[in-house]
Amino acid sequence: MTVEILLETFQKTKSISDEMVLAICSDEQTRKDLVGYFKQNQNRPFVLALLNRFIELRKSPEGEVYIEDLMLVCLLLGMHRQIEDCLKIWEAKDTDFDTYCGVDIQLVPFMGVEQTIEYLNTQRSKEAEDALKYVRGCEKAGDFKELEEYYNTPWFL
Repeated sequence: MTVEILLETFQKTKSISDEMVLAICSDEQTRKDLVGYFKQNQNRPFVLALLNRFIELRKSPEGEVYIEDLMLVCLLLGMHRQIEDCLKIWEAKDTDFDTYCGVDIQLVPFMGVEQTIEYLNTQRSKEAEDALKYVRGCEKAGDFKELEEYYNTPWFL
């Protein structure tokens, strides 16, 4: 399924079907094409719907979404450069034990570590407090030293 078909289908239905999920999860070229598309274009409603669907599937006993697939959609959301989306990516990371361990923390501070910390400091939720504590710990550990390189060559594509 091409990016154009994915976007047209979403535009018509305002939902993410199982067929769309399968196309994204199983076709390496579609994954790369999505990244290429979102480097030049914006469609945040589509990506938010996609991430919500992947999180929903990850929580469901019947539907398994691999961590690499979840990370791809987190990357796509980060490419839209909306600081508040760091909490949505944190939600994806915090979905279950495996995602907490497996989803790279480097996806959360897509706007920069300092900017992310500043933003999280302004939020008054348990999720923001947890994300802030984790990001600060990772910063001290040096996990963000090669952040630009991480975004330029995502290993999970």
